[in-house]
Amino acid sequence: METLKIQRKIDSTLLEIEELKNWLGKEVDIIIREKSRVSDSDIESAAGILSGFQDKKLINQEKNGWAKAARDKHGDR
Repeated sequence: METLKIQRKIDSTLLEIEELKNWLGKEVDIIIREKSRVSDSDIESAAGILSGFQDKKLINQEKNGWAKAARDKHGDR
């Protein structure tokens, strides 16, 4: 299945899109989604971006996580 992404400002209900020539005669799904307007000033840093996936039960184990993983793999040497 081939996908085409076109970014364009819509200023008319009639769109002329040259890239659609490959799909003439085929049934397609057309999805139009407004681009989010997030500016660089809205994003301060990536810190905490994955905080929604944290497992609070494992936080106490993080401090010794690397040492535990090395022991599990290589044993006590």
